[in-house]
Amino acid sequence: MSPSSSQKLVTHQPKLQEDNRRFLGFTIGDSLNALIPLMDLQATIKISLAEILPVPKMNESLLGIINYGGKATWVLDLAHLMGGSGYLSKSQLTTGMGMLFQIQNETVALLIDRVGTIETYDIQQCLPIGEAMFADRMRLFLSGYFIDAEQQSRVVIDLDRVINSLSMN
Repeated sequence: MSPSSSQKLVTHQPKLQEDNRRFLGFTIGDSLNALIPLMDLQATIKISLAEILPVPKMNESLLGIINYGGKATWVLDLAHLMGGSGYLSKSQLTTGMGMLFQIQNETVALLIDRVGTIETYDIQQCLPIGEAMFADRMRLFLSGYFIDAEQQSRVVIDLDRVINSLSMN
């Protein structure tokens, strides 16, 4: 291998690492396929809705707290926050999936319907959310979307926007 071809390999490898990002795929509600950057995720857990302790006078999307690993962990109903019907309106449900994140020294679980797979997307291919694509309330929490291999859209949830909305309400 000549020195010039090895230099090309070295210069291309960091670009691939920077442009490709891994996401956890999941479902909100019946049909919204979403992604969240994997680097932000601590764990996914099954949450018994009966174990959520309500906290009075909080944003109604904050369902309450659970004990996870000996720590109080806030549980946020992501579908409700984004303008959909929340878990509390679905009387037949007894459990949900939680995606755990560490935010400002607090552990927060985003309650979702189903956890999917780990997916890799080129961040250069992230498309902007158009005004007519989603309701205003939902668009507040999206940073863009990708088109997957099956030509389906996969919206990217902006975790900072989710958390900032809670501190303003």
